[in-house]
Amino acid sequence: MMILSAVAIYNIADYLDPPVTDDGHPYMPTENIAKSIIGSLIITAVTFIAAVKVQRERQKR
Repeated sequence: MMILSAVAIYNIADYLDPPVTDDGHPYMPTENIAKSIIGSLIITAVTFIAAVKVQRERQKR
């Protein structure tokens, strides 16, 4: 899940903030990589917490 969300967030960040220098050369944007890793960690944590809550509710029945 984390890898998929990291790739998705990286592609979104890449689209919103394209990594091209002033003279038109592409480069590897470290900022977009950091944004995707942090965003995927947050999404993974929220998904994990939600899954645990759903599982606990099912076990109470």
